[in-house]
Amino acid sequence: MPDLSSHAWLLAGLAALCTGLAKSGFGPFGLLTVILMAEVLPPRESTGVVLPLLIAADVMGVLSFHEHSSWKLLRALLPATLVGILTGWWIMPLIPAEFFGHTLGWIILTLIGIILLQRLRPQLLTWVTSHPLLGLGCGWAAGITTMLANAAGPITAFYFLSQRQTKMVMVGTGAWFYLAINLAKLPFSWQLGLLNGSSLGLDVMLLPGVLFGFWMGRTLLRRISQNLFEWMLILMATGAAIRMILL
Repeated sequence: MPDLSSHAWLLAGLAALCTGLAKSGFGPFGLLTVILMAEVLPPRESTGVVLPLLIAADVMGVLSFHEHSSWKLLRALLPATLVGILTGWWIMPLIPAEFFGHTLGWIILTLIGIILLQRLRPQLLTWVTSHPLLGLGCGWAAGITTMLANAAGPITAFYFLSQRQTKMVMVGTGAWFYLAINLAKLPFSWQLGLLNGSSLGLDVMLLPGVLFGFWMGRTLLRRISQNLFEWMLILMATGAAIRMILL
């Protein structure tokens, strides 16, 4: 297990807390997990630590929200996402992490702009949000970003919001979606050397933070309105995207 300073342990604990919050319905907190863990460990190594924490939180999400999932949305996203994971695995050794982070930030801001335009002038974007290729494109992009940086949350949030789904459908569908793709990433992460005994030991130490974050998020989710939930997702995704651009 890595020898971490007190400051690093604090950041890692906050990252674990954000993981639990992300999987209980507040997806953009997942980007905070990526950012915080990258402050503790080198970016590539940090993805190996984060992945098992995500899977543990995904299992909690499926157990808590599985009855709300939409299999139609899953069928629209998953096939292209698996292709995206393969694409990300292929290009991961080739692409500079800092270049990818800036690009992803701008892509997320563009998607958020589309969401806002949809709310202000919904008739202008009906042809985009109803087109079957939107699910393919979002699924492929989510696969790449989740393989490279465990950072697909804003992309799937955009897709779910564009389809005008309820908060519970978003969370229930997201739970199954991320459990499937994170399990699919395990052999690729192992082959890339991102998973090892040291990283798994750190995961065991951080698991209580994930559990506490999930409990906090689940409690909050049931108490807020649909409109507030959507605006919280938009604002959190915007803040995380700006942070990635400025890194």
